[in-house]
Amino acid sequence: MSYPTRTVRTIPFFDMSVQAGFPSPANDYLEERLNLNDLLINHPESTFLVRCTGDSMLNAFIPPTCLLLVDRSVKAQNGDIVLAHLNGEFTVKYLQRNDFKCRLLSGNKKYPDIEVTPEMELVVWGVVTKIISDPKER
Repeated sequence: MSYPTRTVRTIPFFDMSVQAGFPSPANDYLEERLNLNDLLINHPESTFLVRCTGDSMLNAFIPPTCLLLVDRSVKAQNGDIVLAHLNGEFTVKYLQRNDFKCRLLSGNKKYPDIEVTPEMELVVWGVVTKIISDPKER
């Protein structure tokens, strides 16, 4: 697949920890400029974005309308959040599997977990590696 060539833009990176409680004194910590692709994407050829809808993964810090970075080259492990194609529909869930069962777990107790049976068609499209959300959209 061919992608258009674009100018890579960098943004300032302040190499400091920011308190979520009481503020700490401001210092000049500007270290470098950072390319967000380098920070967020490990495998550019196999990574893509999808927009999430719904609230079934709220307790996994995945709010409705957020963007999910999904890497198809990462082998899904037990406990990973995955983009799954189940019986013709896409869903984002925790993957839980062992030698005997495979389940897709919701991140919201309002929704039931899905036990994957042999009759079902499940394809894991990739592992969610980053969650990008707008704090104003809640």
